[in-house]
Amino acid sequence: MNFKNKKGLVSLSVATALALSLNAEDSVTKLNEVTVVNTAFDAQVKSISSADLEEEQASSVQDILRKLPSVEVGGNTRYGQKVYVRGLEDKFANVTIDGAKVGGQLFHHAGDQTIDASLLKVSEVELGPNSALSGPGVVVGTFEYETKDPSDYLRDGEDFGGQVSAGYETARERKKASAALFGKVNDKVELVGMYSKTDDGTLDISDGTKEADKVSELESILGKVVFKPSDDSTIKASYNTYEDGGNRNISGEKTGKETNTQPYSSIERDTISVKYEYNPSSELIDLEASVYDNDQTMTRAAQSQTSSRTGKTTNYPERKYVNTSRGYDIRNTSIISDHKLTYGTDFNKEDQKIEASGLKTVSDGTSASSARDGGEIDAKGLYIQDEFAIDKLLLTLGARYDKHELGGIYSGSFSQVSPKAKAKYLATDNLTLRAGYGKIFKGPALGETLMLEWTDVEQSADTKPQKGKNIEVGFDYDFSSSLDADEAIVGFTTYKYNVNDYAHPTKNNNLTSQGKMEINGFETMFSYNKDKLGITASHTYTDGEQTDADGNVDNPVTAKIHVFKAATKYKISDELKVGYNLEYVPSNEYKSYSSRSKTTSTVKRNSYNVHYANLTYKPAGVKDLSIFFGIDNIFNKKYIRHTSFGSGEGQTWGTYELARNYKFTATYRF
Repeated sequence: MNFKNKKGLVSLSVATALALSLNAEDSVTKLNEVTVVNTAFDAQVKSISSADLEEEQASSVQDILRKLPSVEVGGNTRYGQKVYVRGLEDKFANVTIDGAKVGGQLFHHAGDQTIDASLLKVSEVELGPNSALSGPGVVVGTFEYETKDPSDYLRDGEDFGGQVSAGYETARERKKASAALFGKVNDKVELVGMYSKTDDGTLDISDGTKEADKVSELESILGKVVFKPSDDSTIKASYNTYEDGGNRNISGEKTGKETNTQPYSSIERDTISVKYEYNPSSELIDLEASVYDNDQTMTRAAQSQTSSRTGKTTNYPERKYVNTSRGYDIRNTSIISDHKLTYGTDFNKEDQKIEASGLKTVSDGTSASSARDGGEIDAKGLYIQDEFAIDKLLLTLGARYDKHELGGIYSGSFSQVSPKAKAKYLATDNLTLRAGYGKIFKGPALGETLMLEWTDVEQSADTKPQKGKNIEVGFDYDFSSSLDADEAIVGFTTYKYNVNDYAHPTKNNNLTSQGKMEINGFETMFSYNKDKLGITASHTYTDGEQTDADGNVDNPVTAKIHVFKAATKYKISDELKVGYNLEYVPSNEYKSYSSRSKTTSTVKRNSYNVHYANLTYKPAGVKDLSIFFGIDNIFNKKYIRHTSFGSGEGQTWGTYELARNYKFTATYRF
C-alpha cells in the first residue's frame, strides 16, 4: 500500500511507527506534520530487495523469505516448498504477483507460490488481517511480489541495455542462466524482456544420501511495457510465464529416492496483469486500477499404475489440473481536511478443472473420464479506510464488505462487514506503542484440484465461511540517536487470533468445516544500520490448538516452535561486500490427534541450527561485471524444518534440507 506525497504529506505505510512534530497547543496534529520512520518489521522486509536477492543468489520462495520473522518455508525442492506465516499456511494469506491473485491448491504435497526470484523487483509482506486494503479472505497476512520494471535496469541517460548471467550450485547440481534486454523507445514507452532457465539434477543430503527423483527444469519469461501517456498517468502491462517440470516424484515435499523411474510432471503459471495509475494535481484523486488473469496448472504425463490391493492396472491419459484466478482492484485516495481516505472495490473469480487427453482404462475392461469441472468462487468486495492523527495518536480505521458466492459443483452465498483498526501512539520521542484489530471473514475455499479425480464430491451441509478476529499489541523503540546509527530499531508484537469453522483445502473437496483454530504468538525484532554495516535479528514463537466438532483437541504443526534468526552484511569496499545469516530452532514437542485411530500422540522434533554466507565482488577494472559466491548450510547440518512434512523425531518420510551447497553466479551488464 503506497501513497504519493502531496503538499508536504509523507507516505504512511502498513505497520509504520510514528515520530510526530508536536505542538502542545494543538489538540489535533495535522497530517502534513507527520513524519514516518520504519518499524522493526519494515526494516526486515526491506531486506527482500532485488539487490539483496541477487547477492544471496535466491532461487525459490524459501530463499526469498528466509530471513523474515514469523515466516517459515520448508522443503528441499522448489516445487515442494510450503509457506507458513503466523502459525498457518499461506492458504490463509493473500498472495499476488504484479497484483494478480494466486489462488487455490493444486496438490497437497506441492507448494503454490511459484516465484522466480531472479525476476523480482521487490517483495512486500504484511502480517495480520488489520487492513481493509489487503483484499478478501486475509487471516494471517499478505505477500505482494512485484517483477522488475525497465527503470530498474536503465541508468540515467541510457536508452538501451542488456544483462546476462550464469551460475552453478553443487548440492542441487544446478545449472542456471538468464538474460534481460531493456530499453526506452521514447519519453513515454519503456520495455523489458527477461528469460531465465534453471536445471536441477540429483539433490545431496547431509548424511551422504542422494535424491535423484526430484529433478527440475525451470523456464521463466517476463515481458513488461511501461507507458506514460502524460505526466499524471502510467500504464504497466506485464506477462510472466513459469514452467517447472521434469521426470520426478510428484510429491515434492516427501523424501526422494536414489533412483528415478518417475513419469513427467510440472507446475506452470501464466500471469497477465495491467495496472493504471492516475495522479493529477488534486488532493481528491490518486487512482490505482488493476486487472489480471492468472492460470496455475499441474501437468501429469500418461502413466500406468497397478493397485496392490486389487491387482488391477489403470492406464491414465495426460492430465492437467488447472486453477484460474481473474479479477480487478480499483481504488482511489483522497485527502480531505486532515483525513486520508482510501476507498475502492475488488473482484476475484476462481475456478478449477481437470483436463485430460483421453479416457482412463482399467485392466478389467472398464473406462472413465479423468476430466472434470470443479468449483467456482465469485468474491466481491467494497472497502474504505481512513488515516488521521489526533495529537500523538495516529488512527487507521477501515472496513470491508465481502460477498462470497460458490458456483460450479458447489453452491452457497456468504457475506460480512469486517471492521479493521490500527493505532499508533508516540509515548516518547523514541517509543511508539501499537495496537491492531481485524475481524476475519474468509469464504469457503475450493478443495485441492487433484483430488477431484479421486473422490466423489458431495458438498457438506455445514459448508460455512471462516470467521474470527485478530488482536495484537506491540511497540517499537528507536535507538538510532543513542547508538549513533543510521537506523536502529527494536520491536515487539504479541498477537492472538481465532478461526471458527476452520477449513483447509487439502483433501477437503466436500468443503467441510474442521472445527475451531486458535493461534497465539509473539515476535521480537531488531534492525541496525550504520554506514556499511547492516544487522537484523528476530525471535518468534507460535502456539495454538485446533478443536474439532467432537471436542478433540489437536496442536497444529506450527505449535510450540521458537525460531531465532540473525543476519548481517558488511560493505568492505566499493568492490567487495559480505553477508552472513543463521537460523536456530530448539527442540520441541506437540500433541497430535489422529482422526483415524482416535488417539493423541506426542510428536517430538529435534533442534537444528543452519548457517549461510555470501560474498559479492564487483571488480573495478570491469565495472559491469558482478561475481556472487555463497555457501548454504555451512556446517553440513542434517535437519528438517519443523513445519515440513514428516518433521517428527523417528519419522522416515520427512524432507531433509540440502547438504552444504556452494553457489556461484557471474553477471555482466552491457
